[in-house]
Amino acid sequence: MSIELRKKRRITGTVIIAVCFVLLVFSLVKTQIIDGDEYKAAAKSLAVSSSTVKASRGEIFDCNGNPLVTNRQGNSVVFKYAEFPEAKNQADRNELIFSLIKLFEKNGLEWIDRLPLVYVGNTLVVDKEKKTEFEYMVSENMLELEKGVNSTAEECLDALVERYGLSGYSRIDARKIASVCFGMKYLSFSVSSPYTFAEDVPTETVSVIMEMSETYPGVKAESVSYREYNDKTSFSHILGVVGSISSEEYEAESAKLTEKLNDDSLTATEITNIKNNAYSLDDSYGKSGIESAMEQYLRGTNGIKTTTTASDGSVTEDYFIKPEQGNTVVTTIDAELQKVAAQALADMLKDNKNSSYFGTAGAMVVINCKTGAVLANVSLPTYDITRYYADYDKLAADTESPLWNRGLQSAYAPGSTMKPAVALAALEEGVITKDSTCYCGGTYVLEDQTFKCLSNHGSINVTTALQKSCNIFFFDMGKALGIDKMNKYSNLLGLGQETGIELPEAEGMLASVANKEAAGQVWLPGDTVQAAIGQSDNLFTPLQLANYCATIANGGTRYKPYIIKSVLSSDMSEVIYETEPTVLNTLNVSEKNLNIVKEGMREVISLGSCSYYFDDCIVDAAGKTGTSQLKRTTKSGVTMDCNNGFFISFAPYDDPEIAIAIVAENALTGSKTSQAAVPVYNYYFGQKTSFDTEQTPNTLIP
Repeated sequence: MSIELRKKRRITGTVIIAVCFVLLVFSLVKTQIIDGDEYKAAAKSLAVSSSTVKASRGEIFDCNGNPLVTNRQGNSVVFKYAEFPEAKNQADRNELIFSLIKLFEKNGLEWIDRLPLVYVGNTLVVDKEKKTEFEYMVSENMLELEKGVNSTAEECLDALVERYGLSGYSRIDARKIASVCFGMKYLSFSVSSPYTFAEDVPTETVSVIMEMSETYPGVKAESVSYREYNDKTSFSHILGVVGSISSEEYEAESAKLTEKLNDDSLTATEITNIKNNAYSLDDSYGKSGIESAMEQYLRGTNGIKTTTTASDGSVTEDYFIKPEQGNTVVTTIDAELQKVAAQALADMLKDNKNSSYFGTAGAMVVINCKTGAVLANVSLPTYDITRYYADYDKLAADTESPLWNRGLQSAYAPGSTMKPAVALAALEEGVITKDSTCYCGGTYVLEDQTFKCLSNHGSINVTTALQKSCNIFFFDMGKALGIDKMNKYSNLLGLGQETGIELPEAEGMLASVANKEAAGQVWLPGDTVQAAIGQSDNLFTPLQLANYCATIANGGTRYKPYIIKSVLSSDMSEVIYETEPTVLNTLNVSEKNLNIVKEGMREVISLGSCSYYFDDCIVDAAGKTGTSQLKRTTKSGVTMDCNNGFFISFAPYDDPEIAIAIVAENALTGSKTSQAAVPVYNYYFGQKTSFDTEQTPNTLIP
C-alpha cells in the first residue's frame, strides 16, 4: 500500500471519529442540558394515567332568575388505585375497608352499599331491587356460581367470604366488607376508575381520614357538588330528584352512545370526548320532574385528570380537560307566586275539609292564557325534597300520596266545571241561544231514571244556568246534543287528553260509548246527561282544566302548556334553547257565543255561590265551581260517599292574562274551593301593578 493511500485513510478515519465525537457531545448536551428537565421527570415517573372527572349538574331557576336548585360543594371519600392496597394483598384491603366502615358507623354515617344481599331481621335475602347487580355477582364475570340466579343469599355470601378471604370475620361484618369489595369489582376499580366509598361526608370525618393517611393509604377526599334547594317543599313535585343511575337507564344511555359512535364522520377527538362523557354505573341521573325531563341539558361535560406516579411514590394530579358544569334551566314557574299558591291551597284545604276519616289533599295550576306557560303547579301534601331518599319508604306508604304530582298526574271527574264546555257546544250547535230558557223544577226524568238538581231554579237561560250551576239545564243540553257532539268540543278544548307538557302527566278520559264498551259495559241514556255535568266517565287533570279555562278566556286558542322557559349556558352568556308558545288548535267558534259563556262565568263570581270569597279580590275575575261525588274506603274498610271540590277561573275578565284550576279532595263544596284563587290573583296583579313602569327585578332574559 502506498504512503499516499495510507495518509488518505488516516485523514478519513480521523474525520469520521471527529464527527462521531461531535455528535456524541451534542447528544449529551441535548439530553442533559436542553432536555434535561424532561428526561429527569420521565426517569422519576413510573406511570401516567388518566381518569374521568364528573362535571357538576346545571342549575335550575324560576322565570325571574331566582334560584330553585343550585350546587354546593361537599366531600366524597374515594379509593385511588395507585396507592390503595393491591388485590393480591386482600387481607390488607379487608382491614382497611373494615376500619373505614367502623369509623363511619361510629359517626352514624352511611357508605355506598351495592351488594344485592340484605339482612331482614336475622335472615339474609336477595335484594330484589338490585336484579342487575345480583345477576352480575353470580355470573362467570365474578362468582361463577353453578346455580346462577337460583343461588340462595347464603350461598352467595359463602362464595364472597371465600373469594375475599373473610372467614375471620363475623357473617354480618363479612357481608359489610364484601359489599365494598363487590362494588369495586362491579364498577371496575382501576387507575382510570377510582371507587367512591361514600358521598357527602362531613368535614370532621374527612379530617380524621386525612390525619390517619398511613392507616388509610389510597383513601382520599374529593370535592364534589351536591344539589342545594332554595325551598325544601314548595317545588318538590316540579323539580324532582337525582339518584344513582338504574340498569335500565344505563342500558338506554349506552344504546344512545353506540348510535353516536356509529357516525363515520366523527374525528378522533370527538370520539374521545363522547366516550369520556359516557354514563357509568356510578353516575347520577335525573329520576323525576325537571331533573329527569332536562337530563340531557343539566348533565355537564366531564373532564379528564392525569395522575403521575413517581419513583419515590409521590403522586401528582393535573387536569388535561377541565369539567364544565351543565346548562342552566330556566322554568316558567314564578317562585313567589308558587309559594303564595301553596299557602292559599293549604289554608283552603283546611277550611274545606269534609270527612274526618280522610286527610286533605289537592292541587292548583296557574297558567298564562296567552302563551301556555305554567306559572305555578302546587300539589299537596308535599314532601321535603332533601329527605326524599331517607324518608322514601314512609312517603311511599303514605295513603295521602305526597310523592304524587296531583296537578299533572291525577285525573278527576270534574263536576260542574264541565258546564262551560257544554254551554259552548249547545250555543255553537244551535241547540240554544242566549235567550233560550229551560225550566228547572228540581228533578229530571229520563226513561226510568230520575236525576236531581240541588235547587228549584225555575225558568233560566244559559248564563243564569252557569251562575247557579243548574243540573237540569245541562241535563237537557246533554240530551239535545248527544255525547258525540259534546265530545267534539271537549276534544277541541283539550279535555281527556295529554297536554304535551314536558313532565309526566295523566291522559284522563272523555266519557264515550267506545270507552264504556271497552270496559265491557253498555252506554245508557243516563250516561249522556251525567256526562253533561262532569260525571259519568269524564276524568280530567287540573292542568287540563286550567288550559281549557285559558282557551275559553283568550278567545278560543289552545296553547301547549310548558314549564321550561329556556336553557342557557352555565355562565348564562348563551341561549341554548328557548321555548316558543305553540298553538295546538283554535276553536273556530263565534266570539258572540264565547262571550255568552264568559258572561255566565263572570256571574259565578259576581252573583254566584263564591262571590263572598271574592269580596277583596283586586281584579275582576270569572270562574266556575264544581263538585263531584265518589266512593272512598276508610282504613277500617268502610266505604263512604265523599266529595271533590273544583274551581276554574281566569282574570282580568276584560283582557284575561292567567287562568287557574283548583281541586280539593275530601271537600265540602266547590264554592269553598274557590277561596284559594283570591290570594293568587291579589299577589299576581298586585306585583304587576307595582312594576308597571319598570322591569321586574332579577328578571332573567330570556
